[in-house]
Amino acid sequence: MKSLALIASLTIGSITFADLADPAAPTWRGDSGSLYYQWDSFTDPFAAPNFPTFPPFDFSAQVFNFVGGAQIVDGGIFSPGGLNVHVYGEGRPTAEAVLNVTYTSFDPTPTSVEFFIGDFGPGAAGDYFNPVSSERTYSQFIGDGLFRVNDAFTFDASSYAGDGMFWASFFKIDGPNTLEGVSIDVQSVIPAPGAVALLGLAGLAGRRRRD
Repeated sequence: MKSLALIASLTIGSITFADLADPAAPTWRGDSGSLYYQWDSFTDPFAAPNFPTFPPFDFSAQVFNFVGGAQIVDGGIFSPGGLNVHVYGEGRPTAEAVLNVTYTSFDPTPTSVEFFIGDFGPGAAGDYFNPVSSERTYSQFIGDGLFRVNDAFTFDASSYAGDGMFWASFFKIDGPNTLEGVSIDVQSVIPAPGAVALLGLAGLAGRRRRD
């Protein structure tokens, strides 16, 4: 008898589009000091960086999944045990951030979505922000209990008073899911001096939110 995880893998994998579906775009996209990154496909399913589709050849932002047992299926990250998606970037946002996540799920209900600004490295100081608004901009019933959706989350980072020069966004969801696309817009960013590649930021996977 086939396991539920295998059936889910075959089912979700067969309809993966590996692309953003009707994402929300802030009116300030393209303004001076704003950053925009988009991922329409992925190459590394677990604990390894995925670089943006747009801008091409830009290594200053990266996407990771930190749930084991995931695999790449048609450009998407299929994970039987849920997704723990981290998006990392450089600079200090002083206004808003907008995260879009397109995924396929039996239960499209994220368990946690946060934005972080702070220092570099495991255990670094910084502040976490919950979304000030969220919107499901796309929803399609695929069949067999599956939905393909895009969720957009807006964060207000204007209250951050620290000196940290790195930002991150975290998206968690339980159960079998396929991550198909991600985008993030970050407004009014003070550039990090001597910006470095973010390969070492994988260590932030172990960070815990402080109360």
